[in-house]
Amino acid sequence: MDKTTFNLLDASISDLKQLLGARVITSVELVSLYLHRIGKYDCRGPRLNSICVLNPNAFAEAQASDDYRASGKTPRPLEGIPFTVKDSYRVQGMTVAAASPAFANLKASEDAAIVELLRKAGAVVLGKTNMPPMADGGCQRGLYGRSESPYNQKYMCTAYASGSSYGCGVATAASLAAFGFAGEAVTSGRSPASNNALVAYTPSRSVIPPRGLWPLYPTCDQAVPHTKTMTDLFHVLNVVVADDAAAGDADFWRSQPYVSLPKASDVRPDDYLSLADPDALRHKRIAVPKCFIGVEGARPTNACSAGVRALWDRARKDLESLGATVLETDFPLFENYTRQHFPGQGMNVPGLSQEWAARERCDMIALSWDNFLRSNGDDKIPNFTFAELEKIHPHIAPMDDPSQHTESQNQVRYEDMVAVDARMH
Repeated sequence: MDKTTFNLLDASISDLKQLLGARVITSVELVSLYLHRIGKYDCRGPRLNSICVLNPNAFAEAQASDDYRASGKTPRPLEGIPFTVKDSYRVQGMTVAAASPAFANLKASEDAAIVELLRKAGAVVLGKTNMPPMADGGCQRGLYGRSESPYNQKYMCTAYASGSSYGCGVATAASLAAFGFAGEAVTSGRSPASNNALVAYTPSRSVIPPRGLWPLYPTCDQAVPHTKTMTDLFHVLNVVVADDAAAGDADFWRSQPYVSLPKASDVRPDDYLSLADPDALRHKRIAVPKCFIGVEGARPTNACSAGVRALWDRARKDLESLGATVLETDFPLFENYTRQHFPGQGMNVPGLSQEWAARERCDMIALSWDNFLRSNGDDKIPNFTFAELEKIHPHIAPMDDPSQHTESQNQVRYEDMVAVDARMH
C-alpha cells in the first residue's frame, strides 16, 4: 500500500501501522487527514456532531510520535495512531464534562487508565466524543447537542433508551479516527456499535481498567472499545487489558471485599491476535433467544422488523458457513426478569431488596460522583456539593427526559441526591 492506494475511509489499524512503519505517511499527516474529515463531515456537510472536544495538543503528540520513530527506537504497538475517547473519560488538561452543563468547565487533572495505556503504546488522542448528560440515556441531547447517523439521518445513531456512547460509534464508523473508546453501564457501548456496523467488546468486570471514567452505575460501568474490524479490536486489547496498580476506589469491583476477581493479566492471552482463528466457530453451538429474533409466540414479546430479521437470517448463514450450529431457544432467566407483576415497574427480581432502587439509582451514584470529583482535584468543583443539580441532566428537547421512557424504579433520582449531599457533608 502507498499514498496512491491509501484510503482513510477503509484503513484499518494494521494498514496504518504498515504505512507509518514504511514512512509512507507520518502521524502528523494522519492527524491532518482525520481533522479534514472532521471538518468536512462532523462540523459541516451532514453535521454528524460526533466529536465534541478536540485535543489542542494533537499535533504536538503526533509530532512526538514521529520523533520517537525517527530516533530509531522500536515503534510501540499503536505508534502514531489517532483515537478518540468518550467525553466521560479524563484526558489531562481537557474538560471532562460528560456532556453535562453542570460540569462544562471541569478540567481533568490526569489521564484515565485507558488513556495512559494508549499513550504509552504511542497512540495519539485526537478528541472526545459526544454523549447524553452523564451517560444517562441513549440518544438524548447534552451539552454538545446530539450526534447523527453517518448511514441514514432519518434514523437514530443508537437506541433511544440506552446507547450513550453514540458519539464514539458515529466517529468510528465515519472514520474520524482509527478507533474510539466508549463506555457502558447497560448497553451504551454495544447499542451504537450495532447501529453503526462496528465491533464492540464489553469485557468482564475490570478486565479493562475503568479508572478515570465518570461513573453512572458503579456496579455496571465498563470501558468498551469501538473498532471497525476484529483485528483492529485485537490490536487495541493488546494494549488496554492490563492490571491497574493505581485503581484504588476508582474501580468499584477491584475495591469491594466480597467478590474476588482475577487480575486482568491472569485472564488475557499473551497476544489477542492469536485468537484470530478461522476455525474458531467450528462445532460450536450458539443459542439465540427466540424473543430477540421475532419468533412467533416467544416471550417476552419484542418488536422485530422485517429488516432486522433479514439481517439476522444473513448472519445465521454466515455463522453456519463457519461451522457453527445455531439453536433458537427460550431464555428463562431473561423471561423471569422481564415478567412484570404490576404494569410499568421492574422491581420483581427475587431477593432484590425494596431499597435497591434508592441505593443504586441515587445513593451510589451521588457517592461515586463525589469520589470522582474529589479525586480529580479541580478547585472550582472539588466535590459533589459544588454541582448545580438542576444542570446535571437538563431536558434540552421535549423527548430528552429519560423518565418518559423508563420504568420509575430504574430512573436516576436526581432530586433525591440533595439529601445524599447533606448526609455526605
